[in-house]
Amino acid sequence: MMRGNVSTFVFILALVALGRTVMSEYNFAVNETLENSTFNLAMFQEMKECVTGWQPCSFTIVGNLILVLLYGVVLGYSAKLISDGAELLLDLGLPAAIIGGVVLPLLGAVPDSAMIVASGIGGDRDDAQKEINVGMGTLAGSTIMLLTIPWLASLIIGRVDIVNGEGIDNKCSKFSIKSLWKQGITVCPDVTRSAIVMLITTIPYFIVQGADWHFGPTKPFPATVNGTVPNPPNYMRYTSLATAVLAFVFFIAYLVYQILDSVSSKRKAAEKQKELIKRRVIRQFYLTQQKMFAKTSTNDDSETKPLLNSEEGQKHLENKYFKTWKVSKGLSKKKEEEEEEKKAEQEEEKNERKWKIALKSFLQMIIGVVLVTLFSDPMAGALTAITDKTHTGYYGNYIPIGTFYVSFVVTPICSNASELISSLMFAAKKKKINSSMTYSQLYGAATMNNTLCLGIFAILVYARELNWEYSAEVTVIILIEFAVGLTAIFAGFLYKHTYMLFLGIFIGALYILSLVMIAVLENVANWK
Repeated sequence: MMRGNVSTFVFILALVALGRTVMSEYNFAVNETLENSTFNLAMFQEMKECVTGWQPCSFTIVGNLILVLLYGVVLGYSAKLISDGAELLLDLGLPAAIIGGVVLPLLGAVPDSAMIVASGIGGDRDDAQKEINVGMGTLAGSTIMLLTIPWLASLIIGRVDIVNGEGIDNKCSKFSIKSLWKQGITVCPDVTRSAIVMLITTIPYFIVQGADWHFGPTKPFPATVNGTVPNPPNYMRYTSLATAVLAFVFFIAYLVYQILDSVSSKRKAAEKQKELIKRRVIRQFYLTQQKMFAKTSTNDDSETKPLLNSEEGQKHLENKYFKTWKVSKGLSKKKEEEEEEKKAEQEEEKNERKWKIALKSFLQMIIGVVLVTLFSDPMAGALTAITDKTHTGYYGNYIPIGTFYVSFVVTPICSNASELISSLMFAAKKKKINSSMTYSQLYGAATMNNTLCLGIFAILVYARELNWEYSAEVTVIILIEFAVGLTAIFAGFLYKHTYMLFLGIFIGALYILSLVMIAVLENVANWK
């Protein structure tokens, strides 16, 4: 397995090297052409840097599309490495509450966080104002994509027949029109709580966006003044800082909640299992005694039956035979000790392999983080270059759409590939517990975007003194989250936590609707 990962990693590096060589040769040829024609000095300097720099780059639409595909493969592989490495920590015997509640959600948010940082930290202020659109596209696209496309796909793949309002594991009839309300999935109650938590963590959005709604979400100032981005109003800076602080507070609170909720759930599950065993033993002894009394009773039959059927008689038998159960546990103690010795020997063998698992986990996470760090900035640059009409090089050689829309579609697929694939794999098992894990993961990912990723984005806006030009995007994020969250709560409290198939049509349509709403708000309503 480790050898396979190393081979894949080497292949990725070779792919990057090949891309670097091809694009350098291509750009060099373009550069030679430019030297014999009229060109801008800044354009020539940028071309020289592109040819001699370490990372692949291009000045054409086709070249940048190739680079976006290349960087997308690298970032997708990086996200998978981080996810796989974090999951290996569970094999080391570390507390599941810490791994599942803190490590996995935190590392899962690393690719998106890196893209946001890369989009706003480099270059001068004017460049940051343009490139941070990639960061907002990543934040909005990741949140909306995870709450719509995987939500619908998991519902279709994991659907089972609904009987008496609840899904039946592994029972799925042939699809028909009636399946829209006769098939679906049932999740555990904690999934509904995850949806509620997701909605609570949207509060930081309302600080900066609420101020923008109050002062006017339309575009009151030109994009540039004498070629320079104007300074933001004071309310933008202060509310961006307040948004960042509250988002980070919610992030820490969410991690604590995850730990406490995980521990509490395990404790409750253990207590329920223990109580279930007791009840089964008591019930078995009680039934056995009933049969025995029924066979041996003769003339005094009228006296024993009332005793057995009365509440007092049942309590007497439960106390008597529960003590017997405890004694039988003591008699089997020796056998348990022998089994413990065997387990101890097996544990010793496992401990010898633990250091290998730890090393593999560490290497996978480190390599994944390094790749994300290295290639997030080039990815942001390539996405910006595709749609930047002021980009030097061949004038007019760009796609006439906003950078936001490209990053909205492309980067979430790369950075959330592991969540997307794992959610579908869980749903395919067509069991309640697996479907619950799928939707908990999707709501949890959205919560991480609402806290950690939003906090990073807002602090960049504050620190770089950027303008908040995302009223349309943030408004749509909030609307989509509430639409999905309220649907989950509605299904949880009214339909026994069952998502019927017809709900998927509504949720899936929200993805396309979100793009339409953003376009209408920006181009028709003239929002920022």
